[in-house]
Amino acid sequence: MQYRTIAMTGASSGLGQALALGYAAPGITLHLAGRDAVRLAQTAAAAQAKGARVTQSIADVTNREEMAGWVAGLEQLDLMIANAGVSAGPGRANREQDEQIRRVFATNLDGVFNTVLPAMARKTPRIVIIGSIAGLIALPTSPAYSAAKAALDFWVRAATPGAAREGIALTLVRPGFIRTPMTAHNPYPMPGMLGADEAARRIIQGIAAGRGVITFPRWFAALAWVANLAPKSLFARVPGKPAQS
Repeated sequence: MQYRTIAMTGASSGLGQALALGYAAPGITLHLAGRDAVRLAQTAAAAQAKGARVTQSIADVTNREEMAGWVAGLEQLDLMIANAGVSAGPGRANREQDEQIRRVFATNLDGVFNTVLPAMARKTPRIVIIGSIAGLIALPTSPAYSAAKAALDFWVRAATPGAAREGIALTLVRPGFIRTPMTAHNPYPMPGMLGADEAARRIIQGIAAGRGVITFPRWFAALAWVANLAPKSLFARVPGKPAQS
């Protein structure tokens, strides 16, 4: 299926921006949502320069009513990409702060459902959820982040058969490290890191092929599964992701 009307969250920068520009072309309509008005406008302008028709909306995925209104107000919708997310860890502390844990779950889990469920209600043909290889491993470096991504991973795979009976195809994306503002300050090695443009290319290619799960790099996903069997003491000296300010 050719997706001509595409909506996505988190389009202001990073992977979302790369996906928007990867899809931008004459005859394509992009509905872009994000929180940063300046950067969202830059993404929209770049997509328009490639010939796409673009609408832009300042939206907070943690606001259930706002997201429901945004999705309901869209015209013909062929593809929804739930991309918005935040990343954080304990930093130099022993554990994440309570409010940070709640913010990560509010954005990375509730925010995805606030986007996806209204799209399912209007029978959007394909809905893409951006997860992470971090969802395959209990990471002490980013407990709330990996837990939220794990929940998405299980939900998408469990919900796929029922959604298919309603004519809705779900796609779970499990990327590894991507060079974006989200990973710029990670204080540890990031093997297999890809640029945002290359990650977007792989995702777009997988969506076009109708894949239900898109994982890359595959060797890193396999390593994550193996690491789950290792004692957590092995992670003791690995610094945590920086805490949110």
